[in-house]
Order: sequence, then C-alpha cells, then structure tokens
Amino acid sequence: AVEHVLTTGLAIGATAPAATRCDRKNYFYPDLPKGYQISQYEVPIVAGGAVKFALPEGEKTVRLTRAHLEEDAGKSLHEDYRGMTGIDLNRAGTPLLEIVSEPELRGAKQAVAYARALHALVRWIGVCDGNMQEGSFRCDANVSVRRVGDPILGTRCEIKNLNSFLFMEQAIEYEARRQIELLEDGGAVAQETRLFDPDKGETRAMRTKEEAHDYRYFPDPDLLPLVVA
Repeated sequence: AVEHVLTTGLAIGATAPAATRCDRKNYFYPDLPKGYQISQYEVPIVAGGAVKFALPEGEKTVRLTRAHLEEDAGKSLHEDYRGMTGIDLNRAGTPLLEIVSEPELRGAKQAVAYARALHALVRWIGVCDGNMQEGSFRCDANVSVRRVGDPILGTRCEIKNLNSFLFMEQAIEYEARRQIELLEDGGAVAQETRLFDPDKGETRAMRTKEEAHDYRYFPDPDLLPLVVA
C-alpha cells in the first residue's frame, strides 16, 4: 500500500516527507464499530501535485492538497433491506488511498472529467483496478455554491461514496440546485454529509458534517513513524 501511494505521488508530481506517521481519527458509525480509524492528518505521506485533463474549452489543471493512507470502513447497504440498513464489514481495515483536491472544480461536468482522468491514471500506473461497482474507486463530492460575483464559496455539503460517473454528475447537479433554491427562499445551507439516491435522483441528509477538531486526531500509539528513503 505504501509503495502504491508513493507511485501515485510520483505520477502526480507530488512530494513526500522524509518521515510520515499514522493518526487515529476518532468517530463511531455503524460501518466502523471499533470507534476509530487509522488515518493520516498532520503529516500525510504525499502532499501537493496536480492532475491535468481535457475539457471542451481546453486543458484544465486541478491542484491536489494531499494523498494519504487510511483504513477503509465497512459498507452500509441501504437498498437491500426495506426499512433497515445492512452493514458489510468485509472490507473494513483494508488499506485505502484518499486523494484530496483543492476547490478548483466548477460544476458537475468538470468534476466528472477530473474523476475520469484520475481513474485512468491510477489504472495506468497499476495501483488500482478501477472497479467502481466493487468500490475499488469511489468519489466523495463536496458541493458549495456562491452568488454571482462573490469570490467566497458558501457552506459545503459532502456527498459520500459515489461509485458511478453518471451518479456523480447527477448528484452534484441536484445538490447544487437544492442549495441554490434553499438560498433563494431565504434559507441557509447546513454543513452535512449526504447520500445520493439514484432511484429518486436526489441527495438526502445522512449526518452533520464534522470539522477536523471533532475527530480528536492523535498519533497512533501502536504504529511506528514511516521513513521514506
């Protein structure tokens, strides 16, 4: 997993620190019942870099914030149980690479083009099979809107675990419309995590969105720092 992350870092022109470490991210959700997740916060294994991709109006470059290792959680199965949610813990604890981009994408089509470029890259360098149906490659989309001429983006909502480029485009477009209509009606956008329902073509609230301090990060006491040589 470490070799795959460093390979990805080289492919996107990122940098790696001389030493990195794992942190514990503390939270309790049904798909991670031990109450914390092994992740990275202050010293990610890969920082910076960029992804270039083609758009009808020309080439676009999106800067990347970081790429860090963490353990995957389980999978919540909402559609298979009427009135209930099933929890599949088979993938919990397996290594996961999370890539975080800067907020430089404008609209659903740009976001999908970026995700497709990243999908092609990780498959080409051999770090991921790209199977979206099995969850090998999935996206979380942070959506926020702003008034025309306002340089400041509004409150963001995160749409979790989009495993289809089509669903990703539909979810972002719906969420942007939802936020615009809410603001035009005099309401306020709440920072929250949302799910996309492909059957209804809409997002729905899952939980309030936490900030970094809410997770009480601290260095994992069971894992040694990793020296990148």
